[in-house]
Amino acid sequence: MKRIASLAVALATANAAAEQLPMEHVLVSVPLHKKQAETALPVTVLTGDELQRQAATTIGETLGNRPGIASASFGPGVGRPVIRGQQGPRALTLQNGTLSADVSSLSPDHSVAVEALLAESIEVLRGPSTLLYGGGAIGGVVNIIDNRIPRTPLEGVQGGLEYRYDDAPGMDSGVFRLEGGNGTLAFHLSGSTRETDDLDIPGKAIDESAVEEQEELTGGGHEEGEEHGEEIENTDGYIANTDSDADNITGGISYHFGQQGFAGLAVSHLETEYGIPPGAHGHHEEEHEEEHEEEHEEEGEEFVRLDMEQTRYDGILHLHEPFPGIEVARGFLTYTDYEHKELEGAEVGTRFDRETWESRLELVHDPIGGAHGVLGLQWRDDEFSAIGEEAYVPETESTEIGLFLVEDFHRGDWTWEVGIRGDWVDRDPDTPAAGSEDFSSISLSGSALWSLAPDWQLGLSLSRSERAPSTEELFSNVEATTPDELVPHAATGVIEVGDAGLDEEVS
Repeated sequence: MKRIASLAVALATANAAAEQLPMEHVLVSVPLHKKQAETALPVTVLTGDELQRQAATTIGETLGNRPGIASASFGPGVGRPVIRGQQGPRALTLQNGTLSADVSSLSPDHSVAVEALLAESIEVLRGPSTLLYGGGAIGGVVNIIDNRIPRTPLEGVQGGLEYRYDDAPGMDSGVFRLEGGNGTLAFHLSGSTRETDDLDIPGKAIDESAVEEQEELTGGGHEEGEEHGEEIENTDGYIANTDSDADNITGGISYHFGQQGFAGLAVSHLETEYGIPPGAHGHHEEEHEEEHEEEHEEEGEEFVRLDMEQTRYDGILHLHEPFPGIEVARGFLTYTDYEHKELEGAEVGTRFDRETWESRLELVHDPIGGAHGVLGLQWRDDEFSAIGEEAYVPETESTEIGLFLVEDFHRGDWTWEVGIRGDWVDRDPDTPAAGSEDFSSISLSGSALWSLAPDWQLGLSLSRSERAPSTEELFSNVEATTPDELVPHAATGVIEVGDAGLDEEVS
């Protein structure tokens, strides 16, 4: 049985502790000041006490018991969100409105570089509103919001401490949050630390009878006298190499111009390390078998671990009625420096680096003939590289530009939402085996909501989405000219082969 214990302490000065009435959650991800019940498609929101109860080691696990959402696990340290069966580039993960900018979409063993324990709220969007962030997000968009740049003026100082223990993975975690201000200048400081042991289970980690049955069905067994290679230890009562640890620190400030808006900056640093369960990954030994045969016999199974580090800088400018006809203008600028190393035993097999600049501008116009909407522009420059003996994707620079418009209409008991987005993408690999690839795509979405009675609604949605192929879909192992030159991904035991001739995906 899984048992969770949590202890939280709230601290506040007299001004900050003034009683506040509970309010319906206003969607931060949709710049139309919509409440959760006012959008024409299902929106999943976790906030407040509910989020505190559900918060887990990963975003996927935190959301995994919500309708239509699951967690894609390659071990308990991963936990990527899956929305309506879609994941990776088809289900975007954002942090405060801009891309999380990790490499979680590259492979199922890569986790999302966002700490769920620090979230103030988590919003999952579907339908036309997803076009604010990407035309290819056919599953939906997950936006993790942590108020690192305080959005409202603060008076006094308030904060909180939390410690929690989960006995299944042996997780110890601590979180602190401190915010304050003088009505004009506000600050935010938060941090977390988390450590988990190997996952406890009843019985053996590997069902040997099921493995033998599967080998008989697939013909994958070993003939008598054949070498079995590395033997995986079948642990009893726990799954080996499923432990993890993570540390995060975040600080931000904002300056408020009275009723005109605010501007702010923030910086955060995340470090995490986790293991991939033995047997979930593979080994590519043909070329080096003779050279390392004795070494493998001595060392046995080499655990694969991922060591991740990310530093992120955020800036925001939020203006109310900056000029006639515009209700709200929001500008975002984010720079992210991401790195993770895949460790095979004590050796670094592959290092993934990603540097991302992203900016977006949103303009919410005044209602026109019953239509209320947002027009926006998004730009992203992304430099990705994989370094090491098992690097299978060449260094690639990607430039993406998106233009979007989302409108909603209200008439009686009906609410309509429509959206259109155009994206232009250039991917330029640093390899003579492939050239630069350019893509243009148009995505459309519409939905309707009929309020039959209080608490009863009927909705319908239609969409047509186009998505440019990702870097790994285009260029994985593009330099290999023979099957012997294909480089496997050690952590997953999979050989991934891209196709530089891919066109836009349509759904």
